[in-house]
Amino acid sequence: MDRTAPGRTACGDREGDLTAHAAPLVRHPPAGRWCRRPRGARAPRPRVRHHHAGLHAGHRRQTPRGLRDVTSPCSVVLTLSVSAVTEQTETAEERHASWLELFFDLTVVAAAAQIAHRLHGAESVGQIAACAALYYAVWSVWTTTSVYANVAGERTRQRAVLRTMLGIAIMAAAVPGVWPELLAGEHDDVPHGRTAVFVVAFVLCRLIAARSAARDGQVVTFWPATQSVAVTPWIASIFVPQTVAYWLWGFAITVDLVFSMFGARNPRSVARMTENARRRQDERDKRTARKLAHLIRRGVSPDRLPDASPTLISVAQVERGHLTERLGLFVIIVLGEALAQVVAANTELDWTWAVIASSFAAFLIVVKLWRLTTLYGFTPAPLIAKPLEPWQALPAHLGVTAAIVAIASGLGVLIPDATERLHATDRWYLFGGLALYLLTSVFAALAGRAPLKWYLGWALPSLVVSVLAGVLGHAVPAWSLAVLAYAVLVWFASYDRLVKP
Repeated sequence: MDRTAPGRTACGDREGDLTAHAAPLVRHPPAGRWCRRPRGARAPRPRVRHHHAGLHAGHRRQTPRGLRDVTSPCSVVLTLSVSAVTEQTETAEERHASWLELFFDLTVVAAAAQIAHRLHGAESVGQIAACAALYYAVWSVWTTTSVYANVAGERTRQRAVLRTMLGIAIMAAAVPGVWPELLAGEHDDVPHGRTAVFVVAFVLCRLIAARSAARDGQVVTFWPATQSVAVTPWIASIFVPQTVAYWLWGFAITVDLVFSMFGARNPRSVARMTENARRRQDERDKRTARKLAHLIRRGVSPDRLPDASPTLISVAQVERGHLTERLGLFVIIVLGEALAQVVAANTELDWTWAVIASSFAAFLIVVKLWRLTTLYGFTPAPLIAKPLEPWQALPAHLGVTAAIVAIASGLGVLIPDATERLHATDRWYLFGGLALYLLTSVFAALAGRAPLKWYLGWALPSLVVSVLAGVLGHAVPAWSLAVLAYAVLVWFASYDRLVKP
């Protein structure tokens, strides 16, 4: 990464410049290096460059995907006078998840297990929605931290990631005691106050990710939730009755998703985020300068003081390969929880033919979900013509992983009752989760312009069968429902085998 000192400006090929009179387009920087004009008294003040190397869209059909170039329409013409400029002229080599990131993922394993167990006690739509809110909180903390690590690269602050890891662990430990009156379950003896612990840990984790990105001078415009959080509804939910807190959580989650999905597409929102980041950074630089000046007045040698160079402001670039890999790893994590549910359900049962059949079918369901992930990426749809942009891919990832958690919970209930008729709630865990999985793939396919024959021949029939099984499945034993769910996934995944590219 080349950096231009204050008072210097780039000359030569000016395609990447964002000036007040430029056309409202953002182009990639040239392949060569920028030449610089010597520092002078009349040199124009530097401006922020918005260079989105983006997410390379020219990939083949079955390559794991989910993201696309973020240059349009998120980029905007800006004229910002700042104390320093970052010039990003070379695309970094594609990297993979670090050991720190893989270690960080371990807490999500524990959190997914706790939420799946808590889902077993949910009987009404409201209780299921409450469990979904718990899952969103964990998912959003993981996502914002992963996005921060994606844009920071080698500059990722290890302490920030480890602190967030501790926060997710606290959230996971608090899950059994969140909303004890609303979500009655196996942990009724858990001390009260865990809801407040969960909320405070969530808010602090989100603030850690936002502060870390800001300290590096990064403005994450492709997923704005990384650097913002609706703190007020979450904190207010601690001091109100649980029936009111329920709606406050829903409002905060809606604001989070809407702001991230539509803010990333709105040029005015992008401009506002960049301007706010510039102002905050200017204030931090001024405070640092005052502290250093005070130390110098007290006799401290300037050579002993830290570097007072202003922090460079830049619009963050997303590394497509790395982020796609991270999202895919999260899918593997929740698939691991589904497999754990299948194993745990068999530990104390007599292995009758029905238990064996349902367990084998459950295992094959997990395998088929994994196969779809390796086939299409974390969005289970054949995106031939148009890969997803970040603001589309991340909500799709939320839907897919939440669906797998619901399926895992359904499998954990189905196996012990293999010869019985499943209760409607337990039946909908399995087929409702499967329907959500298929519905998410449809939305991803709409954004990716999948072929019409995939909708009519594979997605729609699979979705209809899943819904009908949830409604009419009370007439058949549980083991046959597991076989039916596997058959649905077999047909859904057969598109790649039966239809040639």
